[in-house]
Amino acid sequence: MSSLLSNVRYALRQLRKSPGFTVTAVLTLALGIGASTAIFTLFDQALLRSLPVKDPQKLALLRFSGDNVGHVNEQGGDHEGAHPYFSYPMYRDLRDKSSVFNGLIATAVGSAGVSWHNSAEAVPAEIVSGNYFEVLGVGPAVGRLFAGSDETAPGANPVAVLSFDYWKRRFNEDPTIVGQSITLNGTAFTVVGVVAPGFQSVVWGDRPRLFIPMTMQKAIAPDNDMADRRSIWLKIIGRLPEGRTTKQAEAGLNPLWTSLREMEFKGFHDQSARAREKFVTTSHLSVTDAAKGFSPMRESVETPLKILMGMVLLVVAMAAVNMASLLLVRAAGRVREFSMRYALGASTRDVVLQLLTEGVLLGVCGAILGIIMAPQMVRLLIAWLSSSMPDTPFSAELNPDILAFALITTLLVSVLFSLAPALQFMKPNLVDSLKQQSGTGTAASLKFRRSCVALQIGFSLLLLVGAGLFMRTIQNLHAVNVGFATDHLLTFGLSPEMAGYQGDSVAAVEVRVLDAISGLPGVRGVAATNDPELADDDINGSMDIAGYTPKPDEEVEAEVPWVSQDYFSTIGIPLVAGRGFTKADVAGAQKIAVVNEMFARKYFGSPANALGHHVSRSRRPVTDTAIVGVVRDAKHTTVRDEIRPTVYRPFVQGEKPTYLSFYVRTWQTPEAASNEIRAAVQRIDGKLIVDDLRTLQNQIDDTISTERMIAMLASVFGALAALLAGIGLYGVLAYSTAQRTREIGIRMALGAQRFTVAKLILREVLVLAAGTILVTLPIAFVLTHKLREQLFGVSPADPLVYLSGIVMIGIVASLAALLPARRAASIEPMQALRTE
Repeated sequence: MSSLLSNVRYALRQLRKSPGFTVTAVLTLALGIGASTAIFTLFDQALLRSLPVKDPQKLALLRFSGDNVGHVNEQGGDHEGAHPYFSYPMYRDLRDKSSVFNGLIATAVGSAGVSWHNSAEAVPAEIVSGNYFEVLGVGPAVGRLFAGSDETAPGANPVAVLSFDYWKRRFNEDPTIVGQSITLNGTAFTVVGVVAPGFQSVVWGDRPRLFIPMTMQKAIAPDNDMADRRSIWLKIIGRLPEGRTTKQAEAGLNPLWTSLREMEFKGFHDQSARAREKFVTTSHLSVTDAAKGFSPMRESVETPLKILMGMVLLVVAMAAVNMASLLLVRAAGRVREFSMRYALGASTRDVVLQLLTEGVLLGVCGAILGIIMAPQMVRLLIAWLSSSMPDTPFSAELNPDILAFALITTLLVSVLFSLAPALQFMKPNLVDSLKQQSGTGTAASLKFRRSCVALQIGFSLLLLVGAGLFMRTIQNLHAVNVGFATDHLLTFGLSPEMAGYQGDSVAAVEVRVLDAISGLPGVRGVAATNDPELADDDINGSMDIAGYTPKPDEEVEAEVPWVSQDYFSTIGIPLVAGRGFTKADVAGAQKIAVVNEMFARKYFGSPANALGHHVSRSRRPVTDTAIVGVVRDAKHTTVRDEIRPTVYRPFVQGEKPTYLSFYVRTWQTPEAASNEIRAAVQRIDGKLIVDDLRTLQNQIDDTISTERMIAMLASVFGALAALLAGIGLYGVLAYSTAQRTREIGIRMALGAQRFTVAKLILREVLVLAAGTILVTLPIAFVLTHKLREQLFGVSPADPLVYLSGIVMIGIVASLAALLPARRAASIEPMQALRTE
């Protein structure tokens, strides 16, 4: 212990003697460790962390393969043909007729207009089975949570549980809210409790503000139907008994699954052998691990986070190599010091331990500063993500796993960069070393230092190429022609049902809102749809087309939005043939549709031929909707996605009320009309909630938020890598130039010009950079091909990106070499020749 303390005290004295080196070293490590800890925090929360529930490793998610017949309302998350959504009757049968699980819960996403104390807002909600909290093992913070008695009959359980964060924000942690009544979508609910802090949802990425019993589904998600076996909308998660595996549960559950599918199939119109094979025979229920919860969002962020984790680990590797390079340069000036210690009886072990102590001490200081910086970095990332993901599931909390990661990273990096100078002193040449007045100029040590710099240049080029590819991707995504003008467009959501409107009154008030906004000054047009444009959302369905016989295994599907009368003129989608919608196209009149060019050409050969034909949603008794017009193709889901066949229908002819997204095209800047739009809606009814008012361009940015995050962070990492490479290159050049003082003096004494000496130094660095680039380019080409799916409109081998990276490396290398070259050129020959 005394020896260790002695080494620490000596290391502290040595580091105090070189404050510039110490500060540079600690900051270099802090940036690397802080950045890696920040990214790993997001990585851990999204991909590694289990749900904060009792024994999460015993949770299992149900999925099934086979035909999916009926109306599907989903968040996403289908994986390799396995569907994670079920009807309520199927959930009830699996829960009540099987003893495979200790409990089986169901959950679905919803939204609610919350009115309390004359204040209304739209919030996300979760519709859950009565046993939801009991099976998960989640307790209350205040009051009670749901029980089986809260899932009795439709409409019979108007109770709600608040999330802890919502209770804290909206109700100021007032415990007396329990027992009080709040209004959700016009229906009075009694608050019975608040969930314990830390738990958000069994669906990672969802942050519901409140929970509603399954039997109150009609008040929150009226598009779904609890009694209909063809209404597919629930996710099912079970708790496995002790000792039972997912494979065993799967084997025990499938006989019941097959019999239930057989029973459902008997009610279908199509009783053919082929239909039975697809729905019953080949259908299989799978049971998979759900310790981390179900999460469509996780699937979308998994690859980007892995890419960022790889990039930040490159930065950490660069920091380690940079430190090894700087320590080697510093160690070269300590040859006499350690040679003297050897001469006085120190062993190789003593010297190596001293160098490792100094390295670990630097690493610890860098780690402490990095860990202090990490939460701030995470908060910046979360703030940036919140601009496009308002309910971001990430937090800046550093849990023990994160701290363990930082500690392990610190130890690995510290030992790694400490070994470089330690190896240099393991076999000292005492006679030669004691004669030297300054550093060592052995070929081996200089070669090792140059290798360190080469690694930094290579890592920098990899990061710069990656950053360039993602920057090009963002440029290309913004430049995509979506088929209509996206400027001067505001969008917002409106659900009259959240204000208590029902039945025909929903469409009536939506028409009033359209009329009111169209009369505002500066408004060029206003329209609405239940299937918003470029919002990473879609509503599609199977179609029947009169006179068209599908090919074997052909799925006749189309996007099927309900839209308002002036939709095409407001959005800017031109009419190609026929007519658009008019005021005469009301409920009770002839049902009509306008299709896009792709639909017309695919099923009728041309836009003109499509006019007059009839279509309808599948499983309708007749094809009763006449095609009256054809409009130009436009992208719908995201700017990345291909154009799909689309059938537009007037929302006033819809069978049931629907949530609408409104679009307002303005003459002035869209933001200038925001307050007037809100005021116009409030004048109609103060309970109507204008939800998520923003520009269409902001909405598009939301759909490419992951690409933007990667591009931004890759650029930051690339710039940091270039800076670290420049520091390392400068350190090696400065040292090697000092070592060659006599040589340079002799050259100048023999007639060499100062410009020639400077060129000699610059040539050395450019040769090193060029050689490293030639070695790195093939590696970069292989690695960037792994990013192909994340890129858009740019090849992984894009020559402009590679050329830009090479030019950037060249600039950094030249700047790093300028000062050493200037010093070399300013050497006075006579003074240099006196130098030993």
